[in-house]
Amino acid sequence: MNRKFKIGIDYHGVITSNPDFFRKFNHYAINNNCLIYVISGGHTNDIEKYLKEKQISYSAIWSTLDYYDKLQEVRYNQDGTFKVDDILWDSAKALYCAQNDISVHIDDSVVYGQYFTTPFCLYNILEKKCLINDKYISLNQSPEKVLKSLLDETKK
Repeated sequence: MNRKFKIGIDYHGVITSNPDFFRKFNHYAINNNCLIYVISGGHTNDIEKYLKEKQISYSAIWSTLDYYDKLQEVRYNQDGTFKVDDILWDSAKALYCAQNDISVHIDDSVVYGQYFTTPFCLYNILEKKCLINDKYISLNQSPEKVLKSLLDETKK
């Protein structure tokens, strides 16, 4: 491949629901000239800690909450909860992927998918598969097969 294949992977609900697979997949993908972007709503520090504990490789982490916190778009409540405008929150991952030339993003949220121009693979937590271009890619198969399928589907 001429340019690096960049894979965005949601943290909550995707990596956290299948850490053993993503430990193997991320390692394989990085060793095969791909970049892995862990993309999440949560704080970067919490994500880094989990990925280190589970020995899950990655190239970069991007946090919606940290991004909007820097822009002062987060309203914190006294009880520790927070609020970001729904449209800003729901479109943030799509915007990040588009701006950073992410090749494909795997996420379990249908709501986020409507904002994507980047190829989007909708992850089904229970069945451990994602849907892209009307095709299911099973994450119960080898990392090699999953990566090949993602590459093939993003060329369409």
